[in-house]
Amino acid sequence: MVALKPEQVVAILLAAALQFGCGEAPKPAAPPASAVRPVLSLKQLMEWVIDPAADAVWDSVKTIITEQGTKEIAPQTQEQWDAVRNGAAMLVESSNLLMMQTRARDQDEWSAAARRLAETAEKALKAAGSRDAAGVFAAGGEIYDACAACHHRYAPQLNADPGPR
Repeated sequence: MVALKPEQVVAILLAAALQFGCGEAPKPAAPPASAVRPVLSLKQLMEWVIDPAADAVWDSVKTIITEQGTKEIAPQTQEQWDAVRNGAAMLVESSNLLMMQTRARDQDEWSAAARRLAETAEKALKAAGSRDAAGVFAAGGEIYDACAACHHRYAPQLNADPGPR
């Protein structure tokens, strides 16, 4: 074993510091791959998930007026209230899917529209939880307005007049 003089130890440490300390800075690690990967297209998400969920809320409370009279529709059983709750919950969670980076058309108005959907659907969720038919009806109108405003901006073809019926 060779004994080193103190000045040799300092020289070796200095050389090591220069070699390792002055080299290229380490490259930052690549961001982790997102665990969230959309499976459905935006159109499929709308048609297969969001629209049926909205229909569950919209169809749950309504008034039908015919020549035979007026018929009030509202959930009566726990199963019916659960269906309204599930539809509203699906709308709330679907708003997060709309804000995914791969789906968002922009980070401002698109995200604001998705948040509005969530806020209005939360009202329906709360109303369904308390079995408040009038609250579900009012929230359903707000959900419709949120959807219509978004479609007006991002899917104007959906607002086109289909012609005579």
